[in-house]
Amino acid sequence: MEILNLLIFAASFVGLWKGGDFLVKGASGIARLTGMGTFFAGLTVVALGTSMPEFMVCLVAALEGSSDIAIGNMIGSNIANIGLIFGLTVLISPIVINREAWKEQRLPLVFLVLMTFAAYGLSRTGFSIGIGEGVVLFVLLALFLFVPYRRSREEKNEALSAAQGDGGWKFLFYVISGSVLLAVSAHFLVNSAIEIAVQIGISELFIGVTAVALGTSLPELSASLVAALRKEQNIVVGNIIGSNFFNLGYLGLVASIRPIQVKEQMLSGITSEFGFFILLTVLFVLLIGKTQISKNRVGKKKGALLLIVYAAFLYFISGSLS
Repeated sequence: MEILNLLIFAASFVGLWKGGDFLVKGASGIARLTGMGTFFAGLTVVALGTSMPEFMVCLVAALEGSSDIAIGNMIGSNIANIGLIFGLTVLISPIVINREAWKEQRLPLVFLVLMTFAAYGLSRTGFSIGIGEGVVLFVLLALFLFVPYRRSREEKNEALSAAQGDGGWKFLFYVISGSVLLAVSAHFLVNSAIEIAVQIGISELFIGVTAVALGTSLPELSASLVAALRKEQNIVVGNIIGSNFFNLGYLGLVASIRPIQVKEQMLSGITSEFGFFILLTVLFVLLIGKTQISKNRVGKKKGALLLIVYAAFLYFISGSLS
């Protein structure tokens, strides 16, 4: 049984890498054919695919009455997206953001900060995310996706025609198959992590913000690393921003179906889950914005800084929740 688990574990990592490769290849292909740009492709197509595991885990956990797993998974995943995934990605392949890319990214970055604080504020209301708060978060996701990036009907029709022809269906196949492969591979990794954590005897909230969050964030990690190695830097940034938005929007959608309780300890102080979530979000925005002020890049030192903050998060959370 142990050998079988190891084989499944190894196969899951291979599946994640291949799924990330398919998803990035498909998204970059669609971006070229439709003219939407690689950043917008990462923000929508890639982020939507890599966020599906978080959504499924959150939905199932909420329906089964495990609010700790549901909220812990979503907040922990967003922390991992910035601290671990973006940090590790720029440590391996530094990101240079030109002026054209910054014009696309600055509005989504503002939205990201606003939605992060909105999630924090709504969670403090009765220490739960109910139907009303959930609808607000989901509406914010809809506004984020459709208001700043609306296009005319003619542009949409041209994009659809381009995607259907000239190999467009092949890229759509890559996106769909890559997303499915990422979700399935993450599922097997998450299940094994939960089983081990339960046997050790640690809390559900700790499992949610660490093991489950890391497991469901593996698609983002795989897609970001593949994109970085392919020099698709706009996809990396778009994927991180988009994934965090989708996670919070999906949290709202799930809460509108089944209210989610939020423990007070998740909201108390800088060393709480929400404290680190806000800290890393603001730090991420500042690092991206600084590239336009100082003509610098997000390189290895900044990647190491993000990883150190993520390590601090694991340290403080392990002490308070385990």
